[in-house]
Amino acid sequence: MEPVVAQIPSTIPINTFPQQTGIIADKSLEILATALDPVVQILVAISFPIASVIMVGACFFFMLGNSEKAWSMIMNAGLGYVLINLSPLFLQILKQIGEAI
Repeated sequence: MEPVVAQIPSTIPINTFPQQTGIIADKSLEILATALDPVVQILVAISFPIASVIMVGACFFFMLGNSEKAWSMIMNAGLGYVLINLSPLFLQILKQIGEAI
């Protein structure tokens, strides 16, 4: 009768769990970005009408003699409009940074 000899591999496989975790994280980030894209697009689409209404409302403050509040409202509405329209760009930059890490 021959003795049983176990074959031991020359290289021990490294734990692949971190690689699988990276794949899961990439997929979940892609799913989240896909799910939030319509929300971001809706916000961008309605930003102009809302900013316009706020600026028209600020013009009434000019008529009532409260020009300081009017300028404040116009500046805030303009800044909000610009930032909302730049938000897809910011999200794309964050996504690329996350992929690089």
